[in-house]
Amino acid sequence: MNRTLFRRFAVSNLLITFILIGVYCLWALGRPLAPIEPVKSSLKLESMTVSNQLAWPSKGQAAVGTNPSGVLATFGEQKPVPTASVAKVFTALMVLKKRPIKLGETGPIIKITEADVQSYRDYLAGDGSVIPVQVGEDLTQYQMLQAIMLPSANNVADSLAIWAFGSLENYTKFANDYIRQLGLTNTVIGSDASGYDASTVSTAHDLVLLGEAAMQEPVIAEIVGQPSAVLPVAGSVQNRNFLLGPDGLAGIKTGTTVAAGGVFLAAKQVTINGMPLTLVSAIVGAENTFNAQVESVPLLKSVQNNFAETKVLSKGSVVGHYKSQWGDTVTAVTTKPLSTLAWKGSMVPTNVEIDATSATAESGQVVGSVQVPRSPVSIAHKVPVALTGSFSQPSLAWRLTHPL
Repeated sequence: MNRTLFRRFAVSNLLITFILIGVYCLWALGRPLAPIEPVKSSLKLESMTVSNQLAWPSKGQAAVGTNPSGVLATFGEQKPVPTASVAKVFTALMVLKKRPIKLGETGPIIKITEADVQSYRDYLAGDGSVIPVQVGEDLTQYQMLQAIMLPSANNVADSLAIWAFGSLENYTKFANDYIRQLGLTNTVIGSDASGYDASTVSTAHDLVLLGEAAMQEPVIAEIVGQPSAVLPVAGSVQNRNFLLGPDGLAGIKTGTTVAAGGVFLAAKQVTINGMPLTLVSAIVGAENTFNAQVESVPLLKSVQNNFAETKVLSKGSVVGHYKSQWGDTVTAVTTKPLSTLAWKGSMVPTNVEIDATSATAESGQVVGSVQVPRSPVSIAHKVPVALTGSFSQPSLAWRLTHPL
């Protein structure tokens, strides 16, 4: 290669190099910056208020909770024992899962058969709670639910379960499968749908979960709040919950047998600091049903008193930060105070959700939220999270030396 060609080749390569460098510089200086990922804080705060002592019953086992959050506290050994007629809450819930009806609907008409009348005679002979029925009588599904939840008719509980599932065996299988979805790990549905037989067993803990599920079913919640109902043959029937009404008690079901003692699954609608709550309690193994009901009143009152407005975070609390690749740091803070209705003395969990943001984000830009999730000890509430400043722009040298 002669010198002229060499010079031309060298100049061409140099020119290409300068062009490539220029293109790279233009790209590096003008390319969008990658989103800046946040570093979240892990917050778990304790309520500063002191927990009140709950007014537990004098005998048996008990539990309390809030709907639909779960169980707050238990008392006594949580050992499975007969539930008596509280088993009818299982029946009502399972029938409505199998054959759902909405508020305002009566459901299908169910014709009473000779087998249903024989069931009435059998329970009557065994001194079980019943309502009279006649062959050919028409009862709607809603009326049969009233019959089992208000006067606690054992015969109608079995008849309704057989109508819905084809047999008591089918009902039992369905119910035992479904209750596991509710988290009832110490409950067994026995051989009948009424609870007359001692084979249906549960704990106060599990019954609170049952009560919470029942109060989320609008038809059941409506029926257990009724003081009475009128049925075709039985006439006027009364709710066996004598505490219904004045103190806000909304139900749910009484029960008593020799094997079970007194059982009462109760619900109470309350409003605390403007927040509506449904409290649920279960007392199992009381001296009798009267005692179980009477002792539920102070127990639920003590549960209500054990909730208080709790300040979780102040306005401006740091819940995370962003650090750019070129070393700039901007914090993310709450834009409002965060408070919640919480169980006194409990650990209040919080979830911080903040997103990646751009390098051009400005001070005050909302980047996420911090939330107290609904749980047995707290009511859901959240506030926005925003940036406290803007990011400085990276230097030319940084842009040129950090292509990725």
